[in-house]
Amino acid sequence: MKYYYLESLGCPKNLVDSEVFAGIIEQSGYQSTTDPSLAEVIIVNTCGFILDAKQEAIDTILTLAENKTTGVCRHLIATGCLVKRYFDDIQRDIPEIDHLINLKDFPSFAQIFKASLPWQRRQLTPQHFAYLRISDGCNNHCSYCAIPAIRGVLISDPISELIQKARSYAAGGVKELIVTAQDTTQYGFDRDGKSHLIELLIELEKIAELEWIRLLYLHPAHLSDELIDYICTSKKVCHYFEVPVQHAADHLLLDMNRKIDQQRIRQIISRIRRNDPQAAIRTTFIVGHPGETEQDYEELMSFIEEMQFDRMGVFAYSEEEGTPSADLPDKVDEDTAELRKDQLMAIQMEISKIAMSRYYKKVLRVIIDEKSEDKEFDYVGRTQYDCPDIDGVVYLYGDARPGEIRDVRIIDTWEYDLVGKILKDKDDGDNE
Repeated sequence: MKYYYLESLGCPKNLVDSEVFAGIIEQSGYQSTTDPSLAEVIIVNTCGFILDAKQEAIDTILTLAENKTTGVCRHLIATGCLVKRYFDDIQRDIPEIDHLINLKDFPSFAQIFKASLPWQRRQLTPQHFAYLRISDGCNNHCSYCAIPAIRGVLISDPISELIQKARSYAAGGVKELIVTAQDTTQYGFDRDGKSHLIELLIELEKIAELEWIRLLYLHPAHLSDELIDYICTSKKVCHYFEVPVQHAADHLLLDMNRKIDQQRIRQIISRIRRNDPQAAIRTTFIVGHPGETEQDYEELMSFIEEMQFDRMGVFAYSEEEGTPSADLPDKVDEDTAELRKDQLMAIQMEISKIAMSRYYKKVLRVIIDEKSEDKEFDYVGRTQYDCPDIDGVVYLYGDARPGEIRDVRIIDTWEYDLVGKILKDKDDGDNE
């Protein structure tokens, strides 16, 4: 038996590419292994978004390269965003790599292993949830972001192809479909200048086997009232809004080229909560962007305390060469940015603790993800308000099978996670 080992770094959009690579190599007779020392082929699909991600990618490549002397590895392959961005540098500086495959250059990869068309994508997530990338590339050109330079302009997949993929997933046991893109709200803009996301959702909701449809990355500048209303009234689309706000100070939003101001952000949050007070709003912020003053930071802190976001992440600004932000004056030193990040996350921990406490004794629908590694619990799952590998989980007592969506009574709440008991029958308590 020939084995391959695949390390997929970065975001779910990158994972979709990894699934294509996996499908191609398995078509050539290789089998996946979780032990790189057993693998004849090692593939690293890199992220190149920010400094930490770039360093992680390089460290991963160099660590796995050791298997060329200690294991059976014959082909060390690197691909992904870092390779796209620094192809020549990597080729020169990391001779341990046998094959550099440019971003999404699946034909070159297939040629190595003599795999012929058609290629089948191999699902790398658990059987009950999968990612559906509806477009690639981005036209937003946020001033701090290198993604348009790496991934190119927005290209949306045809609805017919997406529905065909979704049906295939559903037939294979997928209950939760996670819709992803650089900006899902702009799906279809490259075709006729308007969003076709709702049109796509209407068709996806017709697939009977799909129980949850989760949307990722709703850019606030393109998040329409119509889409908010649609999500809040949908029976299948999770009432989960991932809306990366990035800052609250208007002049920084302008410098970041976010095409939105705080007033509109407030309108969006208000409309979501008015339509469905139980909906979860996840957001991210960047601190330490050039020009961020102490007053700007305090404004952001007050905004966060007032808005009480259900889920939140904070990133210290990462200067990326070739982006407009890199050329801006009034840099913020790294220590200050890191301190601001830590302070905001400490505030969010208290906000999250209060938000989680509201679920106490409630009955929630929970998707069962896996058996618990902690012997105290039986299973681990998620509510519709939690995305895998990003948000919190529900630690569960009771009998179930991975992939089931069950009623769970919440018996304890923590800062980010919940503890619940799987119910055998419908319970009379409050339901969400």
